[in-house]
Amino acid sequence: MNWESLFVLGLTLAMLVALVSGRVRVDAIGLGLMIALVAAGIIGYDEAVAGFGNKAILTIAGLFVVGEGLTRTGAVEFVARLLMRLTRGSARRTIFLTCTVAAAISSLLNDTAVVLVFIPLLLEVARGSGVPASHLLMPLSFASLLGGMNTLIGTSTNILVSGTAESLGQAPLGMFEMTPLAVVLCALGIAYLTWLTPVLVPARASLSAQLGASAAREYLTELVIGPRSPLVGRAYPEVLARIRARLAFFVRKEAALWGPFEGQVIKPGDVLMLRGSVDEIAALETELDLKHAAGQRSREKDMSFFELAISPHSPLVGRRAEELQLWRDYGAVTVAILRAGQHVKERLSRLHLRAGDLLLVMADEESENRLQASNDFYMVTGAQKSVKLRHRGRRALIVAGLVVLLFALTSLVKLPWLPQPFVAVLGALAMITTGCVTPRRVYRTIDWPILLFIVGTLALGKGMESTGAAATIAQGIVAHLAQHGEAAILAGFVLLCLVLNTLIAHSAVAVLLTPIAVRTAQTLYEASPDDPGAPAFLRACILAIAFGGSLCFATPVGHQVNLMVMGPGGYRYGDFVRLGLPLSLLAWGVISFGLPLLAGV
Repeated sequence: MNWESLFVLGLTLAMLVALVSGRVRVDAIGLGLMIALVAAGIIGYDEAVAGFGNKAILTIAGLFVVGEGLTRTGAVEFVARLLMRLTRGSARRTIFLTCTVAAAISSLLNDTAVVLVFIPLLLEVARGSGVPASHLLMPLSFASLLGGMNTLIGTSTNILVSGTAESLGQAPLGMFEMTPLAVVLCALGIAYLTWLTPVLVPARASLSAQLGASAAREYLTELVIGPRSPLVGRAYPEVLARIRARLAFFVRKEAALWGPFEGQVIKPGDVLMLRGSVDEIAALETELDLKHAAGQRSREKDMSFFELAISPHSPLVGRRAEELQLWRDYGAVTVAILRAGQHVKERLSRLHLRAGDLLLVMADEESENRLQASNDFYMVTGAQKSVKLRHRGRRALIVAGLVVLLFALTSLVKLPWLPQPFVAVLGALAMITTGCVTPRRVYRTIDWPILLFIVGTLALGKGMESTGAAATIAQGIVAHLAQHGEAAILAGFVLLCLVLNTLIAHSAVAVLLTPIAVRTAQTLYEASPDDPGAPAFLRACILAIAFGGSLCFATPVGHQVNLMVMGPGGYRYGDFVRLGLPLSLLAWGVISFGLPLLAGV
């Protein structure tokens, strides 16, 4: 192995470490990959930036806009609410209908948009039916991932695998090429989730669900005891008995102290987490010299609290909570943070933020709207309030239906004048011209950091191919698995995807392993390229990466939809392992058995 191959493999390892650590932004990783490859002379500048013209990038960007049009006009919410009316009954019936509806919609719409719309709806269902939110939200996430495998446009993983394979000289995936096996897997997965979720997942409630029974005008705030406050030196029980606001807990130095508060004396610098009305909090500020920990006082207007999940690609990831500056940028105040289903028992200002951390914030309606427009957060409660264009929902459904039909047509009949990326762009333009999405909203809708990261990984894939690193890895795979047959190689690829998905983003797995899968198939039939089984096995290897790249069930880090439900569902890391790992193994077995039949190997 030459130094170029070793350099590319080392760069791949460095990328994996950076992704696992979560402290480096994905767009910075993508740019870093391109710069390192060009600087080392592995690939040229033109090859490094060629990913910007990759069909997959354009297709994903266009579908982001189509999905936003469906979400902003309430088209998806309308369908979801209509079907959620049928969930009245047993817990398992509710789980079954939730999974079925989510999987069906995710077959044609980005799974992130589906989960974002469904979270507030399911929280309402949980409050009305008594079914724990933790029994609904994780099945929602997993069902959206299962449904995404049904069609080419169901998930970005399929589009990326298709685009990468096409750049390697292979035919792109068809619109329904994965459907026969994917539907079987989806049905088995939904059955598994329906029967085993109540058994394997504890009944838990999120922070907002626990506070949700409060009066509409009541909220939580974080206040600091000033050095001249008349409260200093007095006992906590004495003070709490004479005020209407209620104390959830207080922070002293580096520790959060929870009730009961017998024997505790108030000291300067204590940070109080108080729950009460605006008037009650305002009175405390004025009379007792208290202010928010962020240095701001309440405004005398109605404010409410809600939850924001940190986006996986937010520049806030890795920064301290005190650097949020929500008051300065949005007029909102952070009052609590929920991580992995646990209240963080330390000063929020010292906490390094991670993707999926849930912020409990308070703000007025104007600030809430500004937060909804930000790409740094997912608003996971009250998300349906972001729908502003309900009267255009029918137009959005028509546009989306035409996009699906054109994708199906271009998959069945080769139309050189109508490539699939052009279909996605036409759909995006139609959403804009029909008024379903504003041009300004388009730029906020597209996930630019992840697209830049994909371009970087595409460049890394070119480097692996040109230096022979992909061929070396392929030869190793063939040497160890070929003796057990082609089915063993396919099963090995799916298992490798499953393992990597527990550590890094699924998009990186899809882009990196597709060239290796293609090279492996070519290596196996290198001595007999005219063998009639060679094309079928090559296709099966590509499909193995497409299927395996969506198996993101065992941990919350493999896919953003898992991170989105983690806080609202009150989940812990182990909950994903208990429910997701058996599902991953079930999916691995089904794909390993069914893929040779699907591809005719």
